[in-house]
Amino acid sequence: MRIGVSALTFSYQCGLLGQGTSREVSHPMTVDDLMVLASRAGLQSVEFPVAMLPDLSSDRLDALHARLISSGLIAVLTSEAVYVPHLEQVIPAAARLGVRVLRVLLSDAIEGVRGGVSGGWEAHIDEMIKRLQHLRPLAEQYNVCLAVENHQDARSEDLLRVCAEVGGDHIGVAFDPVNALIVAEDPLTALEALGAHIRGIHLADYLVYPSDEGYRLVRCALGEGGMDFRVFFDRVRSIAPNVFCQIELVSHNARHVRLLTNEWWEGYGPRDVRALLPMLRLMAQNLRILDDDWRTPWERGASEAMIKLYEDQQFADSIAYLRSIGALERERF
Repeated sequence: MRIGVSALTFSYQCGLLGQGTSREVSHPMTVDDLMVLASRAGLQSVEFPVAMLPDLSSDRLDALHARLISSGLIAVLTSEAVYVPHLEQVIPAAARLGVRVLRVLLSDAIEGVRGGVSGGWEAHIDEMIKRLQHLRPLAEQYNVCLAVENHQDARSEDLLRVCAEVGGDHIGVAFDPVNALIVAEDPLTALEALGAHIRGIHLADYLVYPSDEGYRLVRCALGEGGMDFRVFFDRVRSIAPNVFCQIELVSHNARHVRLLTNEWWEGYGPRDVRALLPMLRLMAQNLRILDDDWRTPWERGASEAMIKLYEDQQFADSIAYLRSIGALERERF
């Protein structure tokens, strides 16, 4: 497996969580810090958002590219929702860093709530397709693939439509199995549906806590939650064997999927309830007790030291787990 790490595993320590508030980390990690951590763990890539780059000047990008090469690391860059003027600057910058996959999002919707998307979900997808079609020549010019993520909003059929209508070899999918659960989709079913369109994979695991409205998904180390990674990796090897899989442990804020409410289903078309059964079985097999405390240290208001320890320990446990199942071989951490 080609395994790397995303900065979002350390969203607090990288200054991405609590930014601009009294709770932000005192000394944020930099891209170079992330590279050192990845090298020590024997990983092959690093993924980080554009926001972690101080600027997009040629000198700075060239220097970072040289450090990536000397570290033996490939970079994956992430951006936000498809905003053309921003991506017109980011795509050339990504190419200068040696980046071949640039992750983008279709919306800022979270927890599967699509009903509040302005203009309606289908009209929104139409607009995103137009923007990506506009960006396609630039992506082809710089040989950068725009990988649209199933980021708490898009289902596999949405992503397949985007890929088909944008067309070409420079549009693809960044797949996150936990995000599939957030839109009530079975991860393995979604993985197989997206197939050859997948250009990157996020590795996350989750604990499931029931609620009166549905369920909460809470981050945990790989191997400690409901994902069967042996089966998952077997499928990845047959479907997308050459993509980079980034350890991206999910948000410090539990994701509350309120699919037992009528409101949650706004923005979704009619579905046969039988299509939900694989996902519902998975949830049922991993449910915690209703009264268990589902809050992460961040949600409990823990100290900076405790939140750092939480991130560090989950990453270390994830590395150990990946070695234990043979997905990661080099012993350098």
